[in-house]
Amino acid sequence: MGHRYFLKVGELGRYLAWMMGTFVVLTTLVWGLIRGGLLPAEAHLSNPDSAIISTKALLASQTTGKSIAFVGDSSCLINIDIPTLRNHGIDAVNLGTLSYLSIDAFGRLAQRFCEGKSSPEVILVVHPECLRLTEPSMEHRAILESALSIPGVPGEGLSGNRFQRETFDGLRNRVLDRWIPTPLRGRMGSRYGFTGDLRARLLATGGTMEETATFDPRSPHGSAEYRLARRIRGECEAFRGLLPKGVRVRLVISPIPQSHALKTHQATVSQIQRDVAAWLDAGDPALSMPTILPDSEFGTITHLLPHSARNYSEGLARQMMEARN
Repeated sequence: MGHRYFLKVGELGRYLAWMMGTFVVLTTLVWGLIRGGLLPAEAHLSNPDSAIISTKALLASQTTGKSIAFVGDSSCLINIDIPTLRNHGIDAVNLGTLSYLSIDAFGRLAQRFCEGKSSPEVILVVHPECLRLTEPSMEHRAILESALSIPGVPGEGLSGNRFQRETFDGLRNRVLDRWIPTPLRGRMGSRYGFTGDLRARLLATGGTMEETATFDPRSPHGSAEYRLARRIRGECEAFRGLLPKGVRVRLVISPIPQSHALKTHQATVSQIQRDVAAWLDAGDPALSMPTILPDSEFGTITHLLPHSARNYSEGLARQMMEARN
């Protein structure tokens, strides 16, 4: 048997008006709490990229007693094993993030690290892939700037888009991400679990993250002809300009797999090192790390496997100790 429903237009209108009014009141309340700085700072745990970038901002802001910081792209994040360096007497922090950020964005982390330190040293670690990218990601830069900003103080001005971001995205970033765990996918999920677990692990290791993939030389990996994008010089000069006078800067170009290297790769990297070091005003002695390693050492074209990262970091530690003597 069918059913008939009779709706009264007046009652329906009052119901919709009540729903809309409740929505407006709650939305305005949340916006007011955010603008007034009454909600917690953004957790930045909605995805792995945000978790990594914000955790490095936290490390840069809270690290005391350490005078050496590694900054750079994900090859820095993965390849520089801080526990290994500490075992060799080098107490440093890994502020490596992602290649989506620009060189001067890495400089923002280095700048924060250097605040209040008498004689800090900054080592920029970048992969050739990062140096040839034509455009960095403004979205990732915004995450970094937010993570480095004063909690609870939103930007000035208001528009429809800003209102939406501050209210709905702000509620998720400041409240829901703290209450509801965000799972990681694939092998990263199997290794780290949730974004909150990834943050905890990064803090525990001094900023080092382990690669979970395995390199397959038969898969396509893009062009092996590396070069410097036009943006790099300006970003390097901006990087140097962000640091206090007297801060020592050194450069490391990360290795690539043997099967991906052209015969001219070593010569190409040597020229890249000279150019980038000059723009950074990097000091001597240079850190002459290998630029080509066997395929078996890699998880991806840019990242070393955990045991390889430890071996690579041991070699780096030896060079750093020799430079001190």
